[in-house]
Amino acid sequence: MKWRWSLSGLNDRSNLLKVDLREIRRDVLLVVLVGLLVQGFWALRLEQPTYMDAYYYATNGQRLAAGAGFTEMIIWQFLDEPAGLPTPSHTYWMPLPSLLAAAGYALGGGFRAAQLPFWLLAGLLPALAYAISRLLTGERWQGWAAAFFTVAAGFYAAYLSQPTTFAPFALAGGGGLLAVGLAHRRAAGGELGGKTWWLWLAAGLAAGLAHLARADGVLLLLLGLAVLIFDFRFSIFDSNLKSKIQNPKLDWLVPLLVFPAGYLLVMSGWFVRSWLVTGRPLSAVGTQTLFLTTYDDLFAYGRSFDLTSYLAWGWGNILRSKVAGLLLALQTVVAIPGLVFLAPFILAGWISLYRRPATRLLLQPVTWYAVALFVTMSLLFTFPGGRGSLFHSSVAVWPWTAALAPVGIGLAVDWIAARLPHWKPARAKRLFSTLFIGVAFVLSLAVSRTRPLPGEDPAVFRQVAAGLPLAAVVMVGNAPAFYYHTGLAAMSVPNEPVEVLLAAAARYSASYLILNHNHPAPLLGLYTGEVNHPQVRLKETIGEVKVYEMGIED
Repeated sequence: MKWRWSLSGLNDRSNLLKVDLREIRRDVLLVVLVGLLVQGFWALRLEQPTYMDAYYYATNGQRLAAGAGFTEMIIWQFLDEPAGLPTPSHTYWMPLPSLLAAAGYALGGGFRAAQLPFWLLAGLLPALAYAISRLLTGERWQGWAAAFFTVAAGFYAAYLSQPTTFAPFALAGGGGLLAVGLAHRRAAGGELGGKTWWLWLAAGLAAGLAHLARADGVLLLLLGLAVLIFDFRFSIFDSNLKSKIQNPKLDWLVPLLVFPAGYLLVMSGWFVRSWLVTGRPLSAVGTQTLFLTTYDDLFAYGRSFDLTSYLAWGWGNILRSKVAGLLLALQTVVAIPGLVFLAPFILAGWISLYRRPATRLLLQPVTWYAVALFVTMSLLFTFPGGRGSLFHSSVAVWPWTAALAPVGIGLAVDWIAARLPHWKPARAKRLFSTLFIGVAFVLSLAVSRTRPLPGEDPAVFRQVAAGLPLAAVVMVGNAPAFYYHTGLAAMSVPNEPVEVLLAAAARYSASYLILNHNHPAPLLGLYTGEVNHPQVRLKETIGEVKVYEMGIED
């Protein structure tokens, strides 16, 4: 079999090593400083978490710092059939953001302390984009442009510096893809696993951290193993490499041991904990979301979802949902990591670099990851993917798309300059990059949500809690937010009719129900007053928020 990779130029130094390393070090320090300053601005705009995931990680970070361990006083989903409160935490979401938040809370202080680890990680992210850009092109101006696009952050801006998966997953995922890409490129030049063990160790550690941050981070592990198998296979069959390698099978034994070892070094402790709590290395709750027929059924009570129930939905519905999932995923990719107006430049930059042997090899792992992520979130986990999972996971490619955008801008300028001789391409490239960076910052400000959603005002939550017993368990749309602001045990409102809701309330001793305009569809009549139930009595109304007592007949 003929290896189709061209080895031309792969034994040369990388673009990064062709420049003054002192310049690189100086630039990286400045990029990190700028990143920390701008991320500090984004961070200070937040007064509390802004959505349910961040509230979840923050509240569990508080409990970890207080010595309560991996337990929680909230139930936000019922698919794992929790026995009661308190219940084991992180049986659906992974624990790394809560661990980072706990480290902040342990230093003392409130939300600002919890933000600290995420602010630091977000501040380092532009340096990763700078390094990727310099490795791809060697152009200093492009490295700086990539860093500033990353600093602007676009739709990620309001999320990077609060307790969420965004900052840790961006660094672990984006950095891990870089380590795999470098090892992949060196393999094509004859430097096999034994000579690149440190890259594979770094990739394994990064894959472990990515998985500890997000369940779909396991894609980084699968990707690394796929690249290892791919490179080993061609080292056996390619005549150019066979002449350089005495014992490729022995040489590949090193990364085959080191890469999984790095991953297990991070993840093994969590596997043990999950086994003790659930009887499995990882909870299987998330796999039920493969078979949802609507996103709201993530909050179903007393129901489980499997292939049989999914097929009963009908092939017509299934196919329509997949087509809609693909279209929504495409929009997400263009809008989020593409930042809408940068998407054409990113695509042009990728096409140009993918045609060159050395940069193609560096780009292949992130390209494969992006394709795998797109397929997974659009065709497999269709409803969670469309409601945020793809948005969250795409942050791993953000430093890469930020590095590709200046390449596309440079190509566009060169194309115009070839037709307008009076243009000065070098000056125009910097000018247009600066202009687009400014647009990115304006767009980031415009799309950044820093306030709670309507109906989740902390002042309203505290007002409601003031009239409730300290031991009350409350059903509410955003259970982590209610617990964060009041300290009262809380559980999500099931996406079920009133009778089923009351059964859930009885099981978990919930006596109060809070509904706002964003209530489950089966409870519309109860919220509007068109439906009455003898065991659900309206207690008070605060704006659009309605508070009910449950279990007390009129």
